[in-house]
Amino acid sequence: MVTEQMTGAVGILAAGQLIVAAGIYVWVSLALMAVFRKAGVAPWKAWVPVANFWALFELASMRGWWAAVIAGGAVIVGGAAAVLAGTLGAAALGASFGGDAGGAQAAVLAAAVVPALLWLVVLVPALILHVRMLLGVGRGFGLGAGHTVLGVFLFPVWASVVGWGAARWLRTADPDAPEPVAVVAPATPIVPALADFTARPGTPPAFGHLPVFGDAGAAASPAASPAASPVAPAATPPAFGSGPAPAFGAPARPGTNPWAPPAAPRPAQAATPPAGPAPSASFIPAPAHATPATAPASSEVEDRTVIAGRRLPGWSLLLPSGRSVGVNGDAVVLGRNPVAPQIAPRAQIVAVDDVTRTVSKTHALLTLSPTGWIITDLDSTNGVSVGETPDSGTEVVGSAPVSGRFFLGDAGLEIRADG
Repeated sequence: MVTEQMTGAVGILAAGQLIVAAGIYVWVSLALMAVFRKAGVAPWKAWVPVANFWALFELASMRGWWAAVIAGGAVIVGGAAAVLAGTLGAAALGASFGGDAGGAQAAVLAAAVVPALLWLVVLVPALILHVRMLLGVGRGFGLGAGHTVLGVFLFPVWASVVGWGAARWLRTADPDAPEPVAVVAPATPIVPALADFTARPGTPPAFGHLPVFGDAGAAASPAASPAASPVAPAATPPAFGSGPAPAFGAPARPGTNPWAPPAAPRPAQAATPPAGPAPSASFIPAPAHATPATAPASSEVEDRTVIAGRRLPGWSLLLPSGRSVGVNGDAVVLGRNPVAPQIAPRAQIVAVDDVTRTVSKTHALLTLSPTGWIITDLDSTNGVSVGETPDSGTEVVGSAPVSGRFFLGDAGLEIRADG
């Protein structure tokens, strides 16, 4: 009767242990599924005993086959330990029945110590590899050493915190790639508007339309050709003798040449230029036949509007490194190595020097509206928040106004007015 009760108790205890082990296995597998989804790994690997740790080793930038080595070593050592324990246990029983108490005690001690030493040969390297794996995966999720300690002693809890917590996978495809250097490329050339330098009838020649000094044939040189000039083509200068010669120093009309020398007073009654000597040979307008054939007519130039490079000198961006970058347009794209999006193909490109490794390649877009700056999240990994700190700030869903400090992931930036 007592034997049957003991057998029943042992069976219940074994069944309880099996149920607990199965529950822990399901718990860990579900948590690892969440971890693998965040890191872009196939979730089904979380349910396969060796494949799950193989994937974890690869996430830590280690050799995945370490998982197979550990599993194989555990099977071999487990079998060897069982054989040695059985052999030494039988020797202890034989010595006990033979009356050799000292031999029986030695056999029992060996049966306990030798298998333990065999297990240490496998468990110590496995523990070292396990810690390295936890550190690597923790760095990929931006976690510290405290989570590694948690993973060593309570691996199911660690998997739950990483998989179901707020941690996000931050590692790029090539973790050994150097960080990009912050380079600012202005969206438009920073040059003054050239519309005011176009020659108009009755006004003195503007910069870029100065008469030819010396040799009149130099007007046809490549340097004077509108096709070789990066600015708007010059108007055709008036032919020599076709009209009144403009007086040098004549007052410029508003909006023509702001850098012209002060104009001399002109007599009010002089409707036409006063008679005087002909222009000297050192200052002779180019003849009409010297004008390149590709130059447009003056009427076309007068009706054409030249697009000037727009600049916003009153705004600047403070990057995480403390460096300030001037804003040269009304759209700025931000990221580790950003590319202008389709909605703003001419946006100014600002690369963020990110030491937190939480900024996406093309993270966010700043645009200037009549009411102020608007920031738009460009489907980044770690999102955008507006506020003094990432935790206390307001997370941006789509677009939101920004007037000061904001965060791309954990990297803090600030848009501010200069002066």
